[in-house]
Amino acid sequence: MVLILFLGFVALAATVALTDWRRGLLFACIVGVIQDPARKLVTGQPVFLTFSIVGVYLMLVFGAQRKLQAALRDFSRRFPSVWGAFGIVMLFFSLATVNGIMTFGFEHWQAPILSLFVYLAPLPAIVLGYMYLDNENRLYHFFKFYAVLTSIALIGSVLEYYRVPSVTLGMVHQVGDYIRFLPGIQVRMLSGFYRAPDIMAWHAATLTSICIGMLVRAGISARSWVWMAGTGWGFYNCMISGRRKAIYYVAAFLLAFLFRYIKRLKPAEIGAFVIAFGVGAFVVHHISSNQESSVYAEAAKTTSGELGGRLEGGVFETIRQAGIMGAGLGVATQGVQHVLGTEAGVSWQEGGLGKLAIELGVPGLVAAAFLAFLMLRLFLRISGLADRPWSSQVGRVTLLALIVANIASFLASAQTYSDPVVTILACFFVGCLFATVTLDERLAAAAAQPQQSLRPLSSVTA
Repeated sequence: MVLILFLGFVALAATVALTDWRRGLLFACIVGVIQDPARKLVTGQPVFLTFSIVGVYLMLVFGAQRKLQAALRDFSRRFPSVWGAFGIVMLFFSLATVNGIMTFGFEHWQAPILSLFVYLAPLPAIVLGYMYLDNENRLYHFFKFYAVLTSIALIGSVLEYYRVPSVTLGMVHQVGDYIRFLPGIQVRMLSGFYRAPDIMAWHAATLTSICIGMLVRAGISARSWVWMAGTGWGFYNCMISGRRKAIYYVAAFLLAFLFRYIKRLKPAEIGAFVIAFGVGAFVVHHISSNQESSVYAEAAKTTSGELGGRLEGGVFETIRQAGIMGAGLGVATQGVQHVLGTEAGVSWQEGGLGKLAIELGVPGLVAAAFLAFLMLRLFLRISGLADRPWSSQVGRVTLLALIVANIASFLASAQTYSDPVVTILACFFVGCLFATVTLDERLAAAAAQPQQSLRPLSSVTA
């Protein structure tokens, strides 16, 4: 019965996505949340349910294909250097696919092809984000929708923490507690309604970051308490997830936000930042003061050496083991074990650089790094622009900080980005930041005022 009801909702979401891609994107997010508890309720917990959002996403892309093509042409015209570098990266993906087939053998060609799909399938979400953001209010409406949806979903983490008996709670296929052993302590990892602690931690960190950005935007006002509560709720779940990468994510968001916006902070925005830090300090104090939960505060501590090792991702050891050209696609991609059976497993690389090094090889890693450099340089220029009539710097900086936080999270743990919900949303944020370049131009044209089009912004698209 659960499977029938869930598949019925997926079919409804896919139908909506086919006819109204904007609304379909919101339905896809809902499917991305409920697919994990639905999977836990179905006998055998089939893997395909984890990819239910992909079906809705594909219908969304198919329904909006003409608009996507037009948006892609506009994107390639505005950002030719990024588009050219992307083409070079695609060349190395082709070579890595062939390399993967040689590694696994032709009888297991599905492994590198599945890996290629995992890499490329989320990319249309960049163009969707570029299309979706036709005015800044739409961005804030999406943030509000995501904040409400994720805040509700994170209730499962607290229920699991207090050991409420339910098959919808905890890690998929996990019997009993999922314990992580650290020097001197044991940490019970929590998944809540999500399928794994990594996924729950990512959503909690994203919620925290979005709420901080919206809190700064609200300043000291009557509506700021909602974002203050969201910040505390999200960060509390970051802590009890037991995943330090959630703390890295929030820290990277804060550093990127302050780096780009600190000179523009107004008194009310400074007050909002003080509130956000106060909320975080209260959460840490609350967790530390309780004997049972204090283990999560201890687990959140790290050393500079350990942090550097996580960001390095084992790339040098990977090159020593696999060589300059790596081993090909599929070697370090989560999910390929389901097409390989028990004959092979995923390689040990968890960090993003190590994963790219073994799957794309050093030349592919360099090409991907060059593309990332071009994009970050462009994003810094976009986020540094002052407020415009229809776009604000705080919105652009929030998107920039989310992207930087995801880059840091990918470097620390690339396996999280094998999850379709995570990768689609991360790419969507990238597309939204690209779109901020066009907001004034689009709205000025709509208002029949082409003479006020985005002259200062046009310089950042070259």
